[in-house]
Amino acid sequence: MNSTNPSSPKNETTSFGELLEKWESQSQAQEQENSAGKGTLIEGTVVDVIGDTVFLDIGEKLEARVSREDFSETPKRGEKVSAIIKKRVDGYCVLSKKEADQRVGWETIKDASQNGYPLSGKIVGEVKNKGYLVESEGIQLFLPASHVGVRFKESTEGGKEFSFKIIELNEKTRTGVVSRKTLLDEINGEKWEELLGKVKVGDKVTGKVVKIANFGVFLSVYEVVGLLRQNDISYKKFAPFKQYFNIGAEVEVIVLEVDKENNKLSLGIKQLYEDPWAWAKKELEKGMVVRGIVTSLTNFGAFVELKEGLEGLIHTTELSWAKKPPHPKDVLKKGQEVDSEILDIDFEARRLSLGLKQLLPNPWEALSANVRAGNVLEGKITGITKYGAFVEVESGIEGLIHISDITWDEKEKNPLNLLKKGQSVQYKILDVNLDAQRISCGLKQLSEHPYEALRKKYPPGTLVEGRVKSIVSFGVFVEVEPGYEGLVHISEIPDGRNIKLEDLYKVGDSVRTVVVKIEPNNKKISLSIKDFDKAVEREEMAKYMKEDNQPSRESIGSFMNLNQNR
Repeated sequence: MNSTNPSSPKNETTSFGELLEKWESQSQAQEQENSAGKGTLIEGTVVDVIGDTVFLDIGEKLEARVSREDFSETPKRGEKVSAIIKKRVDGYCVLSKKEADQRVGWETIKDASQNGYPLSGKIVGEVKNKGYLVESEGIQLFLPASHVGVRFKESTEGGKEFSFKIIELNEKTRTGVVSRKTLLDEINGEKWEELLGKVKVGDKVTGKVVKIANFGVFLSVYEVVGLLRQNDISYKKFAPFKQYFNIGAEVEVIVLEVDKENNKLSLGIKQLYEDPWAWAKKELEKGMVVRGIVTSLTNFGAFVELKEGLEGLIHTTELSWAKKPPHPKDVLKKGQEVDSEILDIDFEARRLSLGLKQLLPNPWEALSANVRAGNVLEGKITGITKYGAFVEVESGIEGLIHISDITWDEKEKNPLNLLKKGQSVQYKILDVNLDAQRISCGLKQLSEHPYEALRKKYPPGTLVEGRVKSIVSFGVFVEVEPGYEGLVHISEIPDGRNIKLEDLYKVGDSVRTVVVKIEPNNKKISLSIKDFDKAVEREEMAKYMKEDNQPSRESIGSFMNLNQNR
C-alpha cells in the first residue's frame, strides 16, 4: 500500500495520535483537578436517604455522607456502596461514589483492553468535526468520527448503548480511544446469522464459559460470545459468582437480548427462576412467623434472608423489649438460623420489616407490683446518655433517671459525672406509663427538697441575720445559709424607694431580717428589713408571756400578721 495515501493506516494513526494528544491534555488537566482530596476506597451500608444526602454506615461513630447526585437511582436501606473518602467534616466522612465508580470502572476498561473484550458505552457528547465522547463504566473515552461505523445520526441518539473496541489507552490520564468500526469488522456475520436463525429473546440455551471477569461471565452460544452480567446471575444483590464458574463449563442460561448490529448478546440465569418477590407476594403476609438465615449485622439492625434474593431487616428496636436497643451483634450471629415475625411488607419498594422481640415474652405485661410510683428500689446503672442514665428495674425493663432528677445541687455542672455504668444505686420511681412502656426514676427525690427543708426551718416571721451578697436596683440579696440567698425587696427596706441602696448597704455587711415566705417550687426566699424591729418586739412579748422563758417561733407567728400591718 502506498504510504503517501492519505487514507492509509499510517496517516490515519498519525491523525489519531494528534487528536488523542489534544484530548489527553484536556483530560489530564481535568484529572488533576478531580484528584484533589481523593483517598481510600471503602465500602459502606446505606442507612438512610434524606433530601440530597445518602447516609452510609462505614463502621465509625458517625455515618458518612454521599451526595444523592452520585447515584443513578435512589439507593435502598441496607444496600452496599463503594465510595472514596474525600474529606472529614465535624467527625464524619464526606464520600464520593462517583469517584469510586470511576476507579472501579477504569480497572474494568483496562481488563477489557488487555483481554480484547468488547466494551459497552453511551455517546454523551461531540468533539466538533472530530468525533464523539463515549461514557463507559463512568469513564469518558474518545470515538473518532472515522471509527463510528454507522451513520452519525443513529450513533448519537440519546441514551442508546453501543459496543466498542478499545484501540488505545493512556493509564496516566485515564483516557482512551475506542472504535465501533473495528469491532464490527471483527465480527463474523455468518456466526450471527446462524445464531439469529436458532435463538430468540426468552429462549433457554446452553453456553460455554470462555472468560470470567469482575463484572460477569462471557459465554459462547453458537460461537457468538455473550455476556452474563453479575446482576443477572442471582436475585441476591452483589452475590459472589466467580467460584461457581469454570472455563469450559457449560451453563444453562436464558437469552435476554440479541442485537447483531451492536454485537450484543445478553444472557441471564436468575430469569430461569421465579422472582423471590413474586413468590413473597403469593406466600407471605403481615403477622406471619418466618425462618431465615442472618446474612449481615449492622449498627441499625440485622438482615435475614428468607429466600435467595429476599432479605428482611430486623431493626435494632425490634430485637428486644429493652428501652435501650442492644447492638445486633449482642443478640444474633451471622449465619444463624432465626425465627421472626413479619411486621410490614412493601412489595412495590421490595422492603420487608421483621421483628424478633414479638416472639419473646413482653416483660411489661408481667411487671412486678413493686414497680409503682413512690416506691424506692435498688438497681444497676445499665447505660448513660447525654440526657440521663438508665437503671435496671426488672429483667428486660429499664427506667430513665433524667439528668434533672439526679441531684438537688445546682452547682453540679454535669450531674452525669456522679454515676457510672454498672454502679448500684437506690432510686425512687416517679412515674410508670405502661402504654408508652416508660418508667421515670429519680435519685434526688430520695432526700427532701432543700428549699422545703428551709421552709420548715424558717417559717414566716423567723428572725434571720445574714450578710449582703449583692445589691441590685430592686433590692438587696442576703445570704440566709451558705448557698442560699433571699431577696429583701426595696418595698421591704425602710424608705427603700427614696434612698440609694449602695449608700446604706455594702457587700459583706451583716443585716438583720425577718422571713416573709419561702417558696420551694420557685426556689425563692423573701425577706424583710422593715419588719425586723416589729418582729423583735413581738418575740420579746412572746418570751415574756412564756412561762419557761424560752423563744417561741410559733408565738411570733401567732402574733404576727405582716400583710395586715403593712
